[in-house]
Amino acid sequence: MIRKIDDITLDLISGILREHLHENLELKASWREENGERVSALANRLEFETSWMVIGVTDSGALVGRDENWARNTEEVISQHLNQRLDPIQAHTSLSCVPVSGFWIVVLSVKNPGAVVYWNNMAYKRAGTTIQEMRPEEVLELTIKLPGLTDYSKQPWVGQVKDELVNAYSKAVAIRQRDNSFASCESMSCEHILARLGLLGKNASKILFGNCGYRVVTYDLNGNPETNTPYQGLFGLLEKDFISRIQQKAQQQLSSPGAPFPELAVKESLANAVAHAAYFEGDGDVVIEVFADHIVNPNLCLPESRYFANKWFSRSRKTVNNLLMETLRLAGFVDELGRGKNLIFRESIVHGKRPPQVVVEKAGRYDRWRLYLYGGTRDPVQLKLFQRIQDVYPDSHKALIAYVLVLWRDQPISQIRNYIDGESLRTFAEVLADLNGPIFYWQEQDQIVLRRWARVLLDEGKDSKSLTPAEEIGLYDFAYDMRTRYHHGLFSPKELRKLADMGETPSERSATSNLMSKWMAEQKVQKLRKGVYQFVPKPAPAMDFDRLFALLQSKPGVDT
Repeated sequence: MIRKIDDITLDLISGILREHLHENLELKASWREENGERVSALANRLEFETSWMVIGVTDSGALVGRDENWARNTEEVISQHLNQRLDPIQAHTSLSCVPVSGFWIVVLSVKNPGAVVYWNNMAYKRAGTTIQEMRPEEVLELTIKLPGLTDYSKQPWVGQVKDELVNAYSKAVAIRQRDNSFASCESMSCEHILARLGLLGKNASKILFGNCGYRVVTYDLNGNPETNTPYQGLFGLLEKDFISRIQQKAQQQLSSPGAPFPELAVKESLANAVAHAAYFEGDGDVVIEVFADHIVNPNLCLPESRYFANKWFSRSRKTVNNLLMETLRLAGFVDELGRGKNLIFRESIVHGKRPPQVVVEKAGRYDRWRLYLYGGTRDPVQLKLFQRIQDVYPDSHKALIAYVLVLWRDQPISQIRNYIDGESLRTFAEVLADLNGPIFYWQEQDQIVLRRWARVLLDEGKDSKSLTPAEEIGLYDFAYDMRTRYHHGLFSPKELRKLADMGETPSERSATSNLMSKWMAEQKVQKLRKGVYQFVPKPAPAMDFDRLFALLQSKPGVDT
């Protein structure tokens, strides 16, 4: 049985590498996407700790004779196929290019992660030298045998923890759970505390209190790195002192009063990085980049995490770090209802900051999740616009969705729809259909159009703006046509403001009042009573008898 890559290379050099001698081995001269079916079958073998596929070797165990360039290109193609087709991705444990006797091979290792392994949504088994698709009853049987998807944070670990981090966590648990027995953690050993919490000897302890590393990088006002400091024990990211240091650093650079970043948004974004990082490789590669006006939180993540990017109005969630999540939830650093994403977004908006953004990029066999959280000075126009929207929608959740539609107005609704699900969908539809909000949904073009009052506020920072002569003529003709056709020419100033895409601020009411006075002086409207006006019928155009008679006498194609 093959146990490590050295076994493969030694047998290749000796000329004794054969598939039939090792049941946990597959040899392939080259890689094709359908080879992934054999990867699935290898990973579904429970009797082996690790199974191997070697590319660049014939069935008879002879080197094909490939060079390094071929190996690197093949490695890249295999990595892409694994990310796209293999589920769960944790079944893939390593992929490497290996030189042997002057030539190159690519070695892929897999292990069962505690769940049925699929390739392109199908599960496979190995029967002798053939690969067969598993029948539904076989999938069920294997599922029953397996313990469930491997929780990395629950796996065993041996190492030293940092006492100060364990004690800080214990105090947080005592406050959250109102259990004073944890408050006296100084009288207990760290081992006793961790054992009582079910964390002793688990990777969750390594991640939060042990040698799991992260880096904090600070930048100057020009975006140049100032410090790059490594730390260990990710619970340190969640402590109040760390968040305070971030705030103080940015505040010193900006020389402005007040916290540059929304406190709750910072706390939630850091907890998000700790809870959901893919720790299978490089300890999750968690980094905190601190700029004067924004924070970037990069960490490794599973490829399927792309689904959750920028879903600020969704409670959908998934993690492979279940014990770690429960550990953080116990101390109040995360919740189990999926509200964290919306909290980050809402806190940014209500504090007058730019909306947060998530960018997901490739990072080898995993992806890298980057959360951008913006700070700096408060934007008075943004705050004013949000307040105007809250005047229209007293419900804070509805106001937030209306506001984000203004921010995302350059994107089609078909794309924005991907960021919203669950109970927010109905509110989303209501805002799109509402004629009183800040936007109009042009369904035929799948496009968001700003109403005039929102456009004026964003462009000029003012509640209202006088109508241009062209806008006034257009409004008069449009309102005259609409009100005389359906309402006998009757209208109120409020109804006119709706037709003009104006809001209900005092300045807009004053502008409407001035317009009514102007139209009455021009005998375009008459006031019937307070708040009720009527359009004066437009005079019929005078008929030029001589010209009309000449026109009727003319023949087609002949000038008169």
